[in-house]
Amino acid sequence: MTVSQPIRRVLLVALDNLGDLVFASALTPPIHAAFPNAVIDVWAKEYTADVARLIPHIRAVHSANPFWAASKAHARPRVGQFLKSIMAVRNSRYDVAILSEAPWRTSAAVAATRTPVRVGLARHRNSAFLTHVLEAQDAHKSVLQEQARLLSVLDISSNDPKYRLDAAPIESIRVELSKTLPRKFVAFHPFASDRSRCVPLNEWTQLAFALKNRGFPVLWIGTTSELDELRRSFTHPQGFYVDTLLDGRLAVSAAALSKASLFIGHDSGPLHIAGAFGVPVVGVFAPGQPDRTFPQGVGPSRMIARPSPTGIDAGTFLREIDALSIASLA
Repeated sequence: MTVSQPIRRVLLVALDNLGDLVFASALTPPIHAAFPNAVIDVWAKEYTADVARLIPHIRAVHSANPFWAASKAHARPRVGQFLKSIMAVRNSRYDVAILSEAPWRTSAAVAATRTPVRVGLARHRNSAFLTHVLEAQDAHKSVLQEQARLLSVLDISSNDPKYRLDAAPIESIRVELSKTLPRKFVAFHPFASDRSRCVPLNEWTQLAFALKNRGFPVLWIGTTSELDELRRSFTHPQGFYVDTLLDGRLAVSAAALSKASLFIGHDSGPLHIAGAFGVPVVGVFAPGQPDRTFPQGVGPSRMIARPSPTGIDAGTFLREIDALSIASLA
């Protein structure tokens, strides 16, 4: 069943983590192409808002942290703050809300905004809160291909979706970073929430030495506590740390990633941000979900997919870098 009413105001709901938000960015170009005069806004978590503002064709971002989605990395969200966000969305009077991920709590929050058309893929207990429920996501298909089905309700086809971000809103930060970062560098993200699927840091440092010999310094990406572990415990060539650049906001990290000559890292938000800017990427899935969340950005990519990090070493990385055929990195 497709929507027959006029589409003037569209809300993309991406109240998910950073990587999920980047995946959702693939939905806005086909919406804009089909409805060039429609306003498209995003509803996102607070910590992802800097990246949400880089999604193409977005006018504004509503940001609040769902009170049911507490994490160790962020303070427990306040119920009142999220309720204010619901009211702000309600007052914006959207015609349709596209839920990139639709667990029942998110679906209920969108229903509370009184948006008349609410579209999501079927998940446990969410159908009561959506007006258009599509078949559940296939866990063996790519996230972008599955999310593209959401647009069928608007009679939109998206046959080759790619996630992408627009660096124009952070151009001033990019210019400022040019005073610190070299013209060519490689970004490393050797961390993940589950350390058991991470390639040991000593392999990353060996890779850093190898790339230094090719004339490429490294920008290390991670939280301050993660980078402190690297700074304290491992010998590696002099490089740069993302937590020391400017004020350390996510917008700064995104701007730095957009300037990289190459990104190498585990399946995580930074990998997908880099790929969304068209930066060549090598993604590590050890194990991860390579069938679903492989690099799907607008730039070239390679993937290392293994049952565990065992056996992945600096040589493995170098072979994948060379397979990308980036002349300047040879």
